[in-house]
Amino acid sequence: MEANPYLVALKALLENQAHLNIVVVGANDGRFNDPIYNFALENRTQTQILLIEPNKFLLPHLEANYSQHPSHQIANCAIGEEGELILYAVKQEWFSHFQPAYAKGWPPYRAATGITSAHREHLEVALQRENLNPDEAIETLTVPSKQLGSLLTEITWPTPIDILQIDAEGYDDAVIYAADIQRTKPKLIYFENHNIQADRLELLQKYLTQQHYQVHQINGDSLAVHAQMDPLLS
Repeated sequence: MEANPYLVALKALLENQAHLNIVVVGANDGRFNDPIYNFALENRTQTQILLIEPNKFLLPHLEANYSQHPSHQIANCAIGEEGELILYAVKQEWFSHFQPAYAKGWPPYRAATGITSAHREHLEVALQRENLNPDEAIETLTVPSKQLGSLLTEITWPTPIDILQIDAEGYDDAVIYAADIQRTKPKLIYFENHNIQADRLELLQKYLTQQHYQVHQINGDSLAVHAQMDPLLS
């Protein structure tokens, strides 16, 4: 089986500098369907990880799943424009009804919380696919929103960061624009692309190219690799 390019890049980076600062935006429960989880736990003494999750319901699960990681921190907010952000989420009483085939083996809350988004239409499509009524199943959440740079300053998190991983259900481009990458300087940015509209994705790729990243497609995700990583991956 061909190696996952994201994991290859993570291992190469760790071999080069021995310690990594990782930021995850949209951490959910931190474990299920999360590509950084095993890497972070296996390298717990060589990684420091900030887990950003706006949904308060998930915080106990996130804390439990990272309880064995000595250098983890959790921030309960969204990344975006300063102020507040409206998110659309599946109501807790509907969690058991939203169990798509891809979620087999996951905890009952995981699939439903995993589609939380700033774009209501994203939930509508997912729920209708499972023959559920969006008007009955969706609730709105008002959450604090911060620019990544201001959050890192507020919690005294070290910069530059090495890895920025994003799972924001169609809001990933907005997160990247709010991540102040000129200052935070992530070497790797891993994000979902399949929920971003084509015109927005094209603009995002142009922006990342201007910031000296090469963008690689990995199924429905993207890996943006900064030019300074080139010698490590050659």
